Amino acid sequence: MIVVERRTPVRLRLMTVGSYAQRQKNKRSYNLRSWAEFRAFIIASGNSRWGLIVAGAALMFAGQILLILTSWWILGTGDAQERPFENRSIEFKLLVIVVVMPYVETLIGQWAPIRLLAGVLRQPWWRAWLGSTIVFTCLHGSTDRNVLSIFLGAMVLAGVFVIEARRRGRPVLCAYLTHALANAMVLSLQLL
Repeated sequence: MIVVERRTPVRLRLMTVGSYAQRQKNKRSYNLRSWAEFRAFIIASGNSRWGLIVAGAALMFAGQILLILTSWWILGTGDAQERPFENRSIEFKLLVIVVVMPYVETLIGQWAPIRLLAGVLRQPWWRAWLGSTIVFTCLHGSTDRNVLSIFLGAMVLAGVFVIEARRRGRPVLCAYLTHALANAMVLSLQLL
C-alpha cells in the first residue's frame, strides 16, 4: 500500500507502509512540473485506494467540464437545464447531492449491474463495466447533449468499481467516494 504525503504545494512524496527502515528506503519524490511527472505520480499512486478515488473524481470533473465547454463551443449554449434543487438551502444540496444520491446511484448503477454480470452471469469484467456504464447513463434519464458528460462519469465510476473489485478491495466505498467527491467539486463550482 502506498501513502501520499504532501510536502509543499507542488512536491508530493510517495512511500510504502511498513517499518521505518522500509519507508526510508522506498521513498520516491515527484516534482509535478510536467505532464510526464504527473503521469508517473498517478501510475505510482495507482495501488492506493485514495489515489484511485482522487484520480477518478478529478478525471470525472475535468472530463465533464471539458465536454460541456466543447459542446458549448460547437453547438452553442442550448436550452437552460432544469435544476430541481435550485431553491433549496446549501445544507440540503450537500446532503442530497454529495451524500445520499452518490450512494444510491452507486448501488443501482455500479454494484447491481456489475455483481449481476460478473458474479451471477459470470461475464468478463469488461462486459460488467460496459453494462454498468449503460445502466448508470440510462438511470440519469438525460436525452440531450449532456448524455456524453454523464456517460463519461459512468465510465469512470464503473472503472473505479471494477478496479477495486478485482483487487478484492472495497468497490462500493471507492465508487461512492469518487462520485461524492466529483459531485462536491461540481456543486462548489455552481456556488461560485
